[in-house]
Amino acid sequence: MHYYKNFLVAIFIASIIFLQGCAGTPVSLGVSDGFDRASYDMENPRKVTASASGFQLLLLIPISINDRHARAYSAIEAQAAGGLIADVRVRESWTYAFVGTIYRTTIEASVYPRK
Repeated sequence: MHYYKNFLVAIFIASIIFLQGCAGTPVSLGVSDGFDRASYDMENPRKVTASASGFQLLLLIPISINDRHARAYSAIEAQAAGGLIADVRVRESWTYAFVGTIYRTTIEASVYPRK
């Protein structure tokens, strides 16, 4: 009976560790409240796009999946170069591969440059 309890505890701990790999990175998208509208050129936005992908091996092992939103938004911020990011659109797609699935996040946004 003692071995059975230890086995259950080990299974529980292994499950908790395994499920930690399923936690994603939260990302705040777009304009925050309180920005100064007068310091941006709101008439001439430019469109920017960035993508990031991840792979789920054998439909079980995530490889660069959980942070793909953060990686794509970081690329948007780099392209914005200090401009105001607004009108954010997020598109998800996936493609079946022989040994797993490729997940792709594409973020499109309008960037309003500083005056």
